[in-house]
Amino acid sequence: MSESRIAALVGVMAAVYYVFLWLPNIPAVGVPEVKIDIGASFAPILGLLLGPYLGFAAALLGDILKFMSTPSPFSLPFLLCPPVSALSAGYLSRGRWKEPLVLLAALLLAAMFTPVFFPIHENLTVYVLTFFDKITALLLIPVVSLLSRREGKPYIHAALLVTMFIGNEIDATLGNFVFSFPQVYSGIFGAPDVETVRGWFTLSPLLYPTIRVLQAVLGYVIAVPLLKILSRVKTLGEFLPIKDVKLMP
Repeated sequence: MSESRIAALVGVMAAVYYVFLWLPNIPAVGVPEVKIDIGASFAPILGLLLGPYLGFAAALLGDILKFMSTPSPFSLPFLLCPPVSALSAGYLSRGRWKEPLVLLAALLLAAMFTPVFFPIHENLTVYVLTFFDKITALLLIPVVSLLSRREGKPYIHAALLVTMFIGNEIDATLGNFVFSFPQVYSGIFGAPDVETVRGWFTLSPLLYPTIRVLQAVLGYVIAVPLLKILSRVKTLGEFLPIKDVKLMP
């Protein structure tokens, strides 16, 4: 693929993603300055359509454009969250599950050593309430690979839905990890102490997984007809790098 086509693909998809980012946000419980972008549901689709690297680039470009349109110190720390979601979905949709598995496992492990969760034996409850849905996503990563190898549309649809969920959960994991540093939770968001932050993380442990499931469903609902159109219209399918996608519905 020529460099001009790559630039055009990334630019067009970043623009589409940028439009999605204007959907209403959901403020985090206890920290209304932290916003959960419903539009970030489109980020895994970027990985699905463009592959892990170009999907990452398109999501990052879209996030930068959104930040430049509405600059805020509250959104800056989380600029890389949707791009890693696109990266992970790009890998998973092409039958590569080890890379997102290592990425998510590394984030979950690293979070244990941040001030909010360290020492882990004293803050295990906070850690589990914060990350149990992310740990679930970690366990589901190999399942996507298994489902994609099974014959039958139901397995492919299930793998696609789970891929959307995993992408959004990796986004959330990186966000939680970044927020767990005093330079962010205190320096930017004004938390008075680490105990307050631990309280924020445990206020509504079931709310955020529910939001991630809804984001996954939204991404799935968009991805299925989009992939079907691309598979039928050869000119579009040839323009996008989807020949190696294993999750074509």
